[in-house]
Amino acid sequence: VRKSTLFYTRDEEGYLEPTRDRVKSSGGSAQVMAALRQRGYLPGGDRSLLLGGGDMWTGPAISTWFEGESTVQVMNAMGYQAAAIGNHEFDFGQERLRANRKAASFPFLSANLTVKATGKQPDFALPYIIREVNGVNVAVIGLTTRQTSGIVLPDNLAGLALTDYAEALRRTVPQAAAEGADLPVVIAHVCPTDLHTLVPVAAELSIPLLLGGHCHSVVENVEQEGVRVIGPGAHWQSFAQVEIAFDTAARKVVQTKAELVRVEHPLSGTPLPSDPGVAAIVAGCSKKAEAALGEVIGYTRTGIPRGQPLYDLLLDSWLWAYPEADIALSNLGGYREAIAPGAITRADILTTWPFNNDIVAVDLTGAQLLENLLCCGGAAAGLTYRRSGDRVEATLDSGRALDPEATYRVLVNSYMYAGGDHYLFRTQNPNGTSLGVPMQDPVIRWIRARKTSPQHPLETLLQDRPLSPRR
Repeated sequence: VRKSTLFYTRDEEGYLEPTRDRVKSSGGSAQVMAALRQRGYLPGGDRSLLLGGGDMWTGPAISTWFEGESTVQVMNAMGYQAAAIGNHEFDFGQERLRANRKAASFPFLSANLTVKATGKQPDFALPYIIREVNGVNVAVIGLTTRQTSGIVLPDNLAGLALTDYAEALRRTVPQAAAEGADLPVVIAHVCPTDLHTLVPVAAELSIPLLLGGHCHSVVENVEQEGVRVIGPGAHWQSFAQVEIAFDTAARKVVQTKAELVRVEHPLSGTPLPSDPGVAAIVAGCSKKAEAALGEVIGYTRTGIPRGQPLYDLLLDSWLWAYPEADIALSNLGGYREAIAPGAITRADILTTWPFNNDIVAVDLTGAQLLENLLCCGGAAAGLTYRRSGDRVEATLDSGRALDPEATYRVLVNSYMYAGGDHYLFRTQNPNGTSLGVPMQDPVIRWIRARKTSPQHPLETLLQDRPLSPRR
């Protein structure tokens, strides 16, 4: 019986540095690396594998500003052996994904991502790899969430298709076995709840382990039909350690053990150990990001929480910058982080809204606008609205009802205009105009123009605003 150890993180999203709240510090790539070493992980060793579950690089400015390059550099240093391809790998387009793959010392995996014209994997993806771990040939198979086609800028996914998970596994596992694989495992940028539906297929194919991602809920350790489904926390705040005992004579798994290891400590306690090699790389990336984005543009005493205040801040800045527009809309998924108390830098804005989207102006009738509010919701400025069943009631800030027959100039981000999150804008009016301005730019200019300070913090300009029943 041979024992193999797999270490797994997912949805790292560029969180190279620790995140802190009022009571604890969580994560940090150097801290994770130190914790991995404490548990016996040795980069390049033959007793364990370090694997990632996708969504590697869109998040804080230290990664987003460099379009993932810094995260790839850190993951190389940590010795990752493979990572699944997630939806956010497409945020900067296929050419950047291809460039990051070339820079990575590890392959990107997806057995269900194919080129539409050929049915084969794109050149930046492999369906699986085989690695020997303590004398056992482990096949690591990747999957990418099929939701990607609805949540990625459509142009960034051009020419690609996402096929059925079960079909991909039934095709791939025999291929890997024919190449000498003893033990198949799956790393999937797929919600663990969806992976549960794959348990019968995994049991049929003798796959003992489904490692999930995408949804940020933590699934510590669920076993059904001899198959474990595990999903550690996102942002390098925890990792899974899985021990698999494999009977080489009988060619079967005899035992699996799994543990979720949290990487956090109370601020009042002793800081977590930090791997010096990884910490040095992160410090270098941080210095570069600070040089590019460290300009202080404002100040907040209490911070700006996620939710209504951030909706207002982004969308009101758009209407301030482009007063010829009547209404601004944004999808809620574009808001990623609160703005922390203290000085506000350009990096903070990029961390809060990390996506590489421009602002698009599109002329729509009131009826077309109502269609979007009904199907897809979102945050709005210039109007308030309420959805009830299959009806939407919208009122302009002037107090008048939205006129279904009138034409309005609406500002949206390029992801929404292209059909992301199922919005209808481009099909309703294919002649929308890109303003050629990143969606974050008006926010930066608006905050800078307000000249906020510790005596006059930003939040005082956002108080006592009417709240919309937005969804």
